[in-house]
Amino acid sequence: MKMKKVIGIGECCVDLAVQMERIPRTDCCVPLCGTSWQGGGKVATALAALGRLGLRADMISVVGDDPYGRFCIRDFQKNGVNTDHITVIAGGKTDFCVCLAETETQGRSFIGRFNCLPALTPEQLTPAHLETADYLHLEAINSCTLAAIGWVHGRGGKVVIDADRYRPEIKENLSKIDVFIGSEYYFEGMFPQAHPQKLEDYAPYLDKIHAAGPDIAIITLGARGCVGMDEAGFFTQPAFTGVKILDTTGAGDVFHGGYIYALSQAMDARQAAQFASAVSAIKCTSPGGRSGIPTVAAVRHFLDTG
Repeated sequence: MKMKKVIGIGECCVDLAVQMERIPRTDCCVPLCGTSWQGGGKVATALAALGRLGLRADMISVVGDDPYGRFCIRDFQKNGVNTDHITVIAGGKTDFCVCLAETETQGRSFIGRFNCLPALTPEQLTPAHLETADYLHLEAINSCTLAAIGWVHGRGGKVVIDADRYRPEIKENLSKIDVFIGSEYYFEGMFPQAHPQKLEDYAPYLDKIHAAGPDIAIITLGARGCVGMDEAGFFTQPAFTGVKILDTTGAGDVFHGGYIYALSQAMDARQAAQFASAVSAIKCTSPGGRSGIPTVAAVRHFLDTG
């Protein structure tokens, strides 16, 4: 089988991952369990996962020429991601985020500096490059990504979107998305009157998303797993149990990378959900968004043995 290629368009970030039992109250102090510096960003981390899993991955983004920007590029290269199409802005400040992970609650909080650099424009894209993509992975819909979608679809590629926080422009362009993977937060914004109690209760809402255009529609639900819909109907993928969770930062981003990898290996929507859930579960046993991304061999071992 010819190795598939994924091109991602999104923001790059440097994360300072901090682990503690619980975030302290004002004027209080708690012991520090650990820290690490890692690359961050939704699409960026998904591509790092794809590179670790062995797929060809190219990142299109903008970074500053500061130490954080150079860190982002080195981290991509370490994970096997091509950085030839990352624009470096002289004097620019790369996005930075402090990621606070609580082991007691398995919750996360973020303190960040974002959107300091000019956004990519369609003129900065290379149509011939985008036409080589089997999959285009996005985190936003705008003039730049709409142009990219046109070039990728023109050569038969598929478009995957990470719908994390609710943005109406994603809903308005569902007909241009082949694989929709939304978070529970996006679901709440899209269906504010819905209050599903069981996984099966998501079926009619996923049916609406699927009917709007995507071949596959997924909603990730954190510790509850995920639910999905494709031409074969509704399905559920409960979260794996018995995994010692250290840090859930980046779990959704890594899920996206795992899902795209699985599709590239001719897995169906349900098999892909199981594989991606395993990738995400393993990641959560290590600090930060990227240090725990597994290899394919590790995922297969986990699925075989738990």
